[in-house]
This record gives sequence, C-alpha cells and structure tokens, in this order.
Amino acid sequence: MFPDGISTLFVAFGAAALAGAGWLGFRLGKAQKATDAERDQVESDEAFLVASGGVALLWPDDDDSNERWGAPEVLASNAVLERLCSTLLMPPDALGHDIIKALCDREPELEGLVQALRSLGIPFSKATATGLIRGSTFGPRAIVWIEPASSSIASFDVLERAPFPAWRVGIDGKLDWLNQAGLSAVEAPSLEEAINRQTWFDTRAAVDGKAGIGGALIDEVRQVTVAGRRSSFRIATFPTKGGALGMALDVTEQVEAREVLARETRAHAETLDHLTDAVAVFGPDRRLLSRNRAFTSLWGLEEAWLDERPSHAEVLDRLRDRRRLPQAPNYNAWKLEELALYTSVGALPDTLWTLPDGRTLRVARQRQPGGGLLLLFEDITDTVALKAQFRTQLDVQRATLDKLREAVAVFGADGKLRLSNQAFAEMWDLEDSFTLNAPDFSAFAERASLVFPNDEFWAETRARVTDPSAHARQETQGEINRRDGAMLNWLTRPLPDGATLLAFTDVTAAKRVEAVLRESAAAFEDADKLKTEFVRNVSYQLRTPLTTIGGYAELLEAGIVGSLTPPQIKHVGAIRSAADQLAKLIENILDLAMIEAGKMDLDLGDVHIIDALEEAAAMASTKAVESRVMVNVICNPSVGVIRADGKRIRQILFNLVSSAIGHTSEGDTITLGARRTGDSVSLWVSDTGEIMDADRQMAAFDGFSSGDRRGAGVGLALVKRFIELHGGWVSLRSKEGLGTTVTCHLPTFASSKNALPELDLAGA
Repeated sequence: MFPDGISTLFVAFGAAALAGAGWLGFRLGKAQKATDAERDQVESDEAFLVASGGVALLWPDDDDSNERWGAPEVLASNAVLERLCSTLLMPPDALGHDIIKALCDREPELEGLVQALRSLGIPFSKATATGLIRGSTFGPRAIVWIEPASSSIASFDVLERAPFPAWRVGIDGKLDWLNQAGLSAVEAPSLEEAINRQTWFDTRAAVDGKAGIGGALIDEVRQVTVAGRRSSFRIATFPTKGGALGMALDVTEQVEAREVLARETRAHAETLDHLTDAVAVFGPDRRLLSRNRAFTSLWGLEEAWLDERPSHAEVLDRLRDRRRLPQAPNYNAWKLEELALYTSVGALPDTLWTLPDGRTLRVARQRQPGGGLLLLFEDITDTVALKAQFRTQLDVQRATLDKLREAVAVFGADGKLRLSNQAFAEMWDLEDSFTLNAPDFSAFAERASLVFPNDEFWAETRARVTDPSAHARQETQGEINRRDGAMLNWLTRPLPDGATLLAFTDVTAAKRVEAVLRESAAAFEDADKLKTEFVRNVSYQLRTPLTTIGGYAELLEAGIVGSLTPPQIKHVGAIRSAADQLAKLIENILDLAMIEAGKMDLDLGDVHIIDALEEAAAMASTKAVESRVMVNVICNPSVGVIRADGKRIRQILFNLVSSAIGHTSEGDTITLGARRTGDSVSLWVSDTGEIMDADRQMAAFDGFSSGDRRGAGVGLALVKRFIELHGGWVSLRSKEGLGTTVTCHLPTFASSKNALPELDLAGA
C-alpha cells in the first residue's frame, strides 16, 4: 500500500478535483437535449456540484460574443465562493468575468489557456497557488473549474510536481490529466496532446481506470518500458469522485533488491540445510520463520506441524511432552527465562543442554535485525566426551610424571611453562605457586641459576625452547655438574605445535655405582684371569705326579718289580683306576676353564651319531659289568650324520654315561638314544637309578656341585658348555618311576659361533 500521506492526497483529490469540469461538462452537454425529467436531474446535479467544494465558471451555449471574458455563470457554494474571492481579494458577490480576470492577473499563462479553450476548444489543466484550474468543452459550451488552494487542490499541486507519474481518469473512462512526470514517461510534448491521443502510461492503465471508476482498487507491480528501459513500477488505481486516479512508483531497485534477497535467502536456506548443526529462526512475533533439515532431524518434529509456524513456547512445550528437553526443577520458570531473551538487553548467552538421551547440545542465540531470535543447536556430545577423556588422560599423565624421578617440563612455543612434574620443582627449588602461574623460560632460568649459575648453558637452552628455526629445534643432550656436586643428564626434545620438552636426570648415584662397577668389573676380570691361570697351573702340576703314579702302578701291575699277591694286585688296580678318574677330572676342569675363558674352538667335521652312541655304550658296558647294569642303544640308522666336533660329542656321551653308571645299581638300566627332527638331532642318556630332587636339578649344570649323592659334578657342567658351543641346549628330567634323562639338542649343522636359542631353552 502507499504511504498514508499519498493515500490522503488521493482521497482529497477525489473529493473535489476529479469531480470537476469533465463531470460537469458531461452533465451540461446532456442538458441541451434534456427532457423535463432530465432537467430535474440536472438541477439535482447542480445542487451536488454546489456542495462539492469547487467553483465552476460556465459560459452559456449562446455566448459567442467577442468580449474578452464574456459573462460566465458562477456555480458554487457560498462558502467555497467566499474562500476563493477572499484569496483573489474580491467581494464575495464578484461576477464570473471578474473572477477570470483576477485569476489571469495572477497567472498570466491562464489567459491564453482560457482564450484557446473558448475559441479553439483546447482543454487545459493547471495547478496554481490559487488552486487547481481546469478547462474543457462540451459542444459550444466552455467550463472552467476552480478548486481553491485551501481545499485539496494544494495536494493536487503536490501531485503535479511529484517525481513519479500520476494520471486521472474521467467519469467517461478517458484520460483527462497527467502530471509532468507522467508526460515525460509517455514522452508526450503536452498535456493536451496526451489527452487528445489518450496516451496511457501502459497498456493496462485504461482498463485499470475503468475498473477504478467502478469502485475497484488496483495495486500491482508491472514491467513497463520507460525511456527505452524496462523497469518495474508499482501501479495503483483507485476510485475518486468523478473518476479514478492512478499513479506509478518506480520500484525497480526494490524488485531487484527483493530478487537478490530471494536468491540470497534461497542460498542461505540451502547453506543451512547442508549444516550439521540445527538452526531455527523465530520472528518478532516469536513464531517459527524458518529452520533447516538438521533442526527437524534433531528434534524429530513433524514437517507439517512446523510449516504451521508454531510459536517458540509451543515448540518448547511439544519437546517437553516428548521428553527431549533438559530436566528442569521448574519447567515453567525455565521456559519464561528462555522466552525473556527476546526482550533482554546485552549479549545473549550460550548455554549447554544435557538431554535425557545423554546427548549434550551447545545452544547459541543471535538477535535478528527485524526482531526475533536465531537459535543454533550444536551436538557436542563427542566433544564433551573427548574433553573428559583428555582431562582424564592429562590427569593420568600428570600423575605419571609426578611419579617419575626424572625432572620433566614442557615449554610452549611462546616460551611459557605448560607442564611440569614434582621432581622438576624439587630439582630447581621451585614453589608450586611459581609453576602454576606459567612463568616464561627467562623467569625459570633466573630461579634455576641460583642452583646452577651458568649463563651460557641457560642462554643456549632458551634458544632451543623459543627459537622456531629448524636449526634450533633439534634434539640435544648433555651433562652438567651443579655446584652442590650433583651430576645431571639433560635433554631437550622438540614437540608438536612448537612446544619443547626439557628433562633432567640426577645421575649422581648412577655415576658412583658405575665407577664402582667399573672397578668391580676390572677386579672380576683380573680374578677370572687369575682363576684361568690357576686352573691351568694346577692342572699341569697335578698331571705330572699323576702320570708318575699311573706309570708306577702299571709297572707294579705288570710284575716288572716282582710278583704281587692277589691283594696287592687288587690294591694296585684301585690306585690305577683312581689315577685315571683323577686325570679325566683334571681334563674336564681344564676344558671347562678354557670354555669359560672363551679360548676353546670346535674342530668341526662329520660325526656318525650311531657310531658315537655304540662307542659310548661299549665303554659303559665295560664299567657296568661289576654292577650288573644293563646298557641299551635306541637309534635308527637314518639319524645319519651331523656336522660337529666328534671328540667333544664322544666326551659329552662319556660324561653322561659315567654320571649314569655312578648313580645306578644292580638291576638298573642305562639307555642311549638319538632321533632326528627337521634340522636338529636329540641325543639322550637315561637311567633307572637314583633320582634327583628339585634343588639338585636346578643346579645340575652349574659345575662343582656336590657328588656325594646324585650331584652333577663337573661332568654335566662340561656337557652343557659343549652343547652350547655347538649352538644347542640341554634339558634334564628326573622323576620317581621314570628315572633320570639328560637330553642334548644339537643342530645338524653346527657352528662354533652359534648362540643358545633362548626360546627353545625356555620351552624345555
């Protein structure tokens, strides 16, 4: 609708001006041929005219005088006529030609217009300070209609000067007036030509005018070409007394702006629909204006119901009924607080809603330019959970750091302390209040210098913490000695986001222990060398007299020095047997010492397993004759050949057999066996003699164990060392009812550099 001022102007115009000469001329023209009944109607119309608020100067049909003004009849109400004469400084009973003369004196252009009207029948319309003056003809008669300025003519003058096109339609449906803007729009040189040619503003203006005469009000936007440019105009046509009034306002900018706004609104709506956050806009009336898909999905509300634009309160009530709002002790009070935000002042708060289903929403609000609120609902459930998890992890990390003996601190890219543990504070004598205030590195270095006054060190460390260059952000470490004697290892390590880790470790005690260990290691090394030399010397020293004892025993046994009695022969045999055992013991001790000293190498070659077993069984059978112990060999010839040191393999079997013979008695059995499994061969010697308790089993291969009962002695220790030199391992099982079994696991292709397979050993 048009502004109130313009609407008022149109009303005033219709009350008087549009009821002017066209209407009167039409009436008087009809009166020329009127019947008696029609004359009665004319008289009635004249009464209406007099009361209409205007002054009509009517020249008679027969006024063809050559006088300047003639004698026009004056038709008007007394009040209007007095107001006009007062404006013209004339008596209220002035004659028509005097009124015309006075008007022409004031408006010189009016004289020519009146003369052209009377002589040529050219109509005119002119707004003056006196009022609106229009002239028209009907047949031989001429009519000049005057509406004084004190009435609505002043408003008509405004229309005449208005920057937008305006026009008037007479009671006959024809165009009878255009303002200057209208004339320019239709490109008419004069009002007379526009009226004569009936040049309308657009093709539908005439139709609108007739509809306006009939009482219709037309208000619509149409596209009209004006001055070669296609523009949008809001065209209004409405009825007035005596016709209709039309006007056109250029709304091109508004239409274009509206189209731009519509496009932006559509784009905005499409953008909102792509958001994962729920958005709803409530208008000044607190009713829902728009929402995105996420809003509908979040709350599960019906599209049809939302399209009805429910109020904000209704939306809250429905969500509460469906148990989708946060639990509030007093729902009504809570709702009033929410709705009060429409009229509140200051910044609108962001709040967190914890829903009954466990979700957490961040609710942000924004005031709209025309009033109303925009609400944004962001599901931050995962974020809240992650923050809680992060806080938990951070607490765990802090607790873990506080348990560390190392002093640890993290400085941010800005050089401020972000994280530290209790050991860090204690090492550098820092209060909790100092570390909690996030001091920068310079402040920390100043405090630390009281304990370790080394400006060069702290300056270099500061550069590694605060310098973002790649050269500075390198992991570095070193060692410093505080003046209190403490020795510290330090380390700087770059972290993500420009942070730097600084760590100190007090190694004073470790350094001291290290020194002690070095001294101990040197002492052990010296002791090991001394042991090796001792064993070698003792073995040599023992072998010489032992050889002498054995030699003389053989001479005595052979009878070279004379015949011996049977008891003597038995005693000499015992001496020789003991000498042989002692010789073998010395040889084993010497081998064991050589192995532990790392000075024994294997002489690798092809070893036939079954031959080695039978040789060991033959030796066992010879020794087991007196004790009546059975010796068996279980071996498939397919076990074949392995690459090993044959001498050491035989030595292994002889030691195992000797240990078995020493712990068996009459009726017991000794079994030797072998089997091949893939790339390994297992050799075993089992007996049914005395078993070993758990403690002796644990120490069986340690060496120098007690041999008074089922001890292992040097023999089993040497077996273990020989097997390990081949890259194998040994297992022992001794159990009541099953006897004792020692199993040697050897690779088929041994190497003197092979190491003991720890996993296989653990599995044994």
